Formats: sequence, C-alpha cells, structure tokens
Amino acid sequence: MQSAEPETGSEADLARECVYRFMALALTSPYESNWPYLLNPDDQHLALEAAALLRDEADFRPDFLGFGELSPDNLDLGTLLTELNRPLDHIKVEYDRVFGLVIPKECPPYETEYHPTSHAFQRSQQLADVAGFYRAFGLEPSGAIPERPDHITLELEFMAFVLLKKRLAAATEEAGDEASERILVCEQAERSFVKDHLAWWVPAFATGLLRKAGGGYYHAIARALAALIPVERHRLKLPAP
Repeated sequence: MQSAEPETGSEADLARECVYRFMALALTSPYESNWPYLLNPDDQHLALEAAALLRDEADFRPDFLGFGELSPDNLDLGTLLTELNRPLDHIKVEYDRVFGLVIPKECPPYETEYHPTSHAFQRSQQLADVAGFYRAFGLEPSGAIPERPDHITLELEFMAFVLLKKRLAAATEEAGDEASERILVCEQAERSFVKDHLAWWVPAFATGLLRKAGGGYYHAIARALAALIPVERHRLKLPAP
C-alpha cells in the first residue's frame, strides 16, 4: 500500500502529542476527578483527527510489526469515542472487572511487571530509569494521586509532555543554538523513551487488555495502543524489540 505524503514535523508532532495525552487520560480511572475532560467534544474531535493523520501517514508493512502490535489502520479512536458515550456507571463496571482492586495478572498497567520476577534488580533499574526521565524534565508524579512511575498513564503523559516541550521550543522567537539544543534534547528523549520503555511492553499490555476486556471501552483502547506503537517506531526508525 502506498503511504500518504508525510506531514511536516510540527503537524505530526502535534498529532502525536494529542493522541498520547488523550490515551493517557482514557486509561485513568473513571473514578478520578479529571475523567470529565475526556467528554469534551472539541478534545474528542481533535484526538480523532490526530489519530487519523498518523494512521493515514503510516506506511504499513506486515513484516515490520512486532509481538502484540497491530497495523496502523487500528489506530482509530471512533469506536473508543462511541464507548465513551455510554453511561459512566457502565464504564466503571468495566474498569472494575478489567483492573479490579489488585494488579491484574493478564494486563498489569505497570512496565516493570513484565520483567521476569526472578530479575528483581533489572526491575528496580528499569523503574529508576523511568523516574530519571521524568526528573530530567522537571516532573514528579502527583502526590495527590500516588502512583508508580512506570504506570501506563504516566508514561503516555510523559511522551505528550516531551512533544509539547519540543513544539514550544520550535515555536520560540529566539534564534540560534539554544532553541535547537532544546529540540535536540526532546528528540533524543522521545526516541530513547519509546525504545527503552514503551515499545517493549505496551504491545504486551495491549494484548492482555484485549483478552481481558473482550470488547467495549477497554478493548477499543487496547487496539489503538497496539497500533500506536508501530506507528511511533516507524516514525522514530526503531526496530521491533
């Protein structure tokens, strides 16, 4: 299939930022106070258009997909937005069934849960590396809602933040090396974070979430996530882990 003409870097990065932030919010607990932001029609439309831009731009090659990844045509937020129109109580029931009160074995939403349990040192090093990325950009998980740094929502939100920082640096009126250096730092961070963190475990999480959800809201999220990762790898020129 012939790919669409690639968008400019600024347009694609804005679309990526939007999709990452929307997916992060979509995976937060429906019991949290920020849930209503998902229901904003303008934000939903923007996320839908952003996903379509990235999907249409992607050059799909079946041999490029890694374990648990889905083709870019699955990066469609239409079904997800349809599910969001269901009553909140229905989504809460689905959330409780899928994630429950303890970490689900089928689809733990924490990166380090995907390391073999015998590799405790590797797990602690991975967790420290994630936290190190956040600190490098002046970020700390909110104390109001304590959460491990390797939670899926925080990692997705971090990518949105890095893309925001890059977009602001590119739009600055300052000329010269300073803005270029900030952009380079952001580009290196996004590539490293996808390579060392998101790319190796999010497809496995999405696979488990597809099975556990079986349909509905969280099934739609899982399909979009499983398609987002190869789209990102293709853009960042990263091999399957």
